[in-house]
Amino acid sequence: MVGTGTERAADRSVKRYAHVALRLRVPGPSSLADPFVNGSLDGSAGFGAIQLLAYAEGDDYEYGERATCSPPVQPARGSPRELDGGSFVCDDLKERLVTTYRLQDHHGGSPAKLPRMHVNRMQCTPDGAVRAYVVFSDDTGDAGRRSEFLVDEEAVVADGHWDSARDMLCLRACRVVRSVPMPSTLAVRECGIELSFWLPSEWTIFERSVVAGALWNPAHGRTGGVMSAFSIHDHRRNLSDVRYTYNDTMLDVAKEHDLKINKEKIRGSFPVPGNSAYHDFKLHFFVANSPRRGEAHPVAIGSVMVNEDGWSADDSLPGSAAGDTEHDLLRISYDIHWYAPPDNEWLRPTKNVSYSHRPEEERRISTSAEGVYDPRRGILSMAGCQRRNGSTDCRILITVQLASLGGLGGGGAISSLRDRSDRLFFETMNITLYGMYTEQVSEAVSRMDLESVALVASTTLSCVFAALQILHARKSPGAAAATSITMLAVLALGHLAPLALSFEVIFMSRRSQYSLGSTSGWLELNQVMMSVPALVVFVLHLRLLQLALVGRLRPAAGRSEPATTSVSERAVFKVCLPLYLLGGVITATVHAISVRGGSPAGSVGGEAATLRDGIVSYAGLMLDGFLLPQVILNASLSGSRVRAISPWFYMGGTMIRVAPHLYDVVRRQVYVPSMSPSDIYASPRGDLFGVAWDVVVLCGAALLAALLFFQQRLGAGALSLPCRGGDQVGMRWSMCLVCGGLVRASSIDGPKL
Repeated sequence: MVGTGTERAADRSVKRYAHVALRLRVPGPSSLADPFVNGSLDGSAGFGAIQLLAYAEGDDYEYGERATCSPPVQPARGSPRELDGGSFVCDDLKERLVTTYRLQDHHGGSPAKLPRMHVNRMQCTPDGAVRAYVVFSDDTGDAGRRSEFLVDEEAVVADGHWDSARDMLCLRACRVVRSVPMPSTLAVRECGIELSFWLPSEWTIFERSVVAGALWNPAHGRTGGVMSAFSIHDHRRNLSDVRYTYNDTMLDVAKEHDLKINKEKIRGSFPVPGNSAYHDFKLHFFVANSPRRGEAHPVAIGSVMVNEDGWSADDSLPGSAAGDTEHDLLRISYDIHWYAPPDNEWLRPTKNVSYSHRPEEERRISTSAEGVYDPRRGILSMAGCQRRNGSTDCRILITVQLASLGGLGGGGAISSLRDRSDRLFFETMNITLYGMYTEQVSEAVSRMDLESVALVASTTLSCVFAALQILHARKSPGAAAATSITMLAVLALGHLAPLALSFEVIFMSRRSQYSLGSTSGWLELNQVMMSVPALVVFVLHLRLLQLALVGRLRPAAGRSEPATTSVSERAVFKVCLPLYLLGGVITATVHAISVRGGSPAGSVGGEAATLRDGIVSYAGLMLDGFLLPQVILNASLSGSRVRAISPWFYMGGTMIRVAPHLYDVVRRQVYVPSMSPSDIYASPRGDLFGVAWDVVVLCGAALLAALLFFQQRLGAGALSLPCRGGDQVGMRWSMCLVCGGLVRASSIDGPKL
């Protein structure tokens, strides 16, 4: 084919190429001996030449004779219904086999060269004929599925059929090599290689493959050895026809160490195996003094296999599993995964741990473990095996105290049973569990729904009370002028702080931010919806602030009365500003100390708290004491009897600020905290909570509301205190504590308080 081409140049101009030629060599009916399309794309000067290569995936492939293969090294379970020649055989085969495998020799060791095999191209027919493109590499990471067509690595092409009599896939394979005359082309050589796959029917601590296989050259012996699936345990599969066989030696080690654990029964009830066994026994943990996290998945409980849908067998089998005990200890098996630093750096917990390597350089550590579980005490005691430094280490002890259904407990350790002089020895890793059981998740969802309603209700009531205060200021002469501008400014800024925190959430790209099919997307959308009424409250408080400023300016312009209120407001500002600044400095200092020391105080909602979170929390504390400027202003206006603040505004506002702390007290008694609590109402991201803060806020807010009530009922000077002596020239300000409130004390020549 001949045509023209265009290309965008470096200066953004368009370069045009004439007489561009496309040459392709397309095989006729492709076969194992000729499976590739190759060619080139070239043209006029400056274009150069592009070599093209593709794996022919047409439907006209000609399969060879049925390949024969040796019996599986491990027992194979019967063919699933989908593999008996039904219409879904092709899709199911591709879903099962297109993945990454770990190569081992027949003795269980891993070859030094190209230890990974990737099945990344596969086609098949309804009658069970299969062809595949398989690549080998030295990639030791968790590559998962690799669907790209790779040409720079070792590879083979294979075809064959599913053998229903042996329950295995038998393939013959040819090595792919580059052509010497034309490096851009691939050719097949050495077609005597045999490749087979099967589904193991028995799992042990050493072999837990969903799919296994063998690769060898009969002319040279089993050069490739046995393959086992890289993803050791796929919890999505139905494993009801798989039998788990425990290793007696590993069980004896686990029982021996279980006897050494304190036999005193720990208070609380612990999970008992049931249909939700996978969810309740799946453990999430992080390593102490380290940012490392890991997971532990149950493989078998008793004699029954477990997957993420619950028991892989019938519902009647959990009873047999629960009865499969010895001296009240239930046999159990786990897959445990966590991440370690690169190279030979092993996790050695220290007081201050820092890691300079990038996350993509981390090594995934996988451990197979089995042992016993004591449902009375919630204790797991297991012995484990893992591959490290080219060797298999089966002298590993894992002990875990499960969290009780009431939230008690939740920790353990992974330790080595070897001597310190042994090269496979590693320091003990203390772990802490986090997460919730199925029952607790259901309760948490209900609690979050309740908190969402409470948050909407409180924000809506704030709008209502602000609107009522606006009506009160317009109906009552002098009310706006007697309202503390400092108080209104504090309210406006306090409501602005959380809005600023969620600013980027509101204006972020919806394509990148909102994934409505996921929980995080709904939470982010929920945050935006919650910000709308908060924005309305902020606007209403700005309106109140405007009314107060206009009320102050009008009397001053008309010179109808002295500017006593304005003078007192400046005094209020001078008293409150140092308090607010001092509180902000203390908050920032405590935050910095908490973060540096790794204290839980430096976290919010299970995540590391930022300085901005601390500022917003302190803004919430300022809102809790929003009546303080008004109380000081009323105390300085001895002759004023104007009821500047509507009872709905100060009583309702006080209840809105007090209610989250009352709820926090109740929540601490009935709610079991988790690693990521996801608090919506009474959130640490909006205020300061804790036993001390709850008491201080409750008492302080109630006291300020009571002081304001009596001031407006009995007159502003009813709760004042005369102070004599002092400077005869001007006024001086001091702080006098009257029933816990701050009032202004003037000189003897100034207005009496």
